[in-house]
Amino acid sequence: MDGISNQIIAISSQMASARLAQGVQAFVLRESMEMQEASVMTLLQPAPGPQPLATSGSLGTQLNVFA
Repeated sequence: MDGISNQIIAISSQMASARLAQGVQAFVLRESMEMQEASVMTLLQPAPGPQPLATSGSLGTQLNVFA
């Protein structure tokens, strides 16, 4: 029974270590996603709203389609 007890202790120790590693990985992933979100928001802030469509002239008002 002593060998089995040692194995159980070793397995539970490995599981606790794996749980800690997964927690650290999730934390790092969450932090990197928050940093990316902040970067994207910084890039999008100077962008103006929707631009009006062209109503006159040849640029953007005509479409040539060949089938």
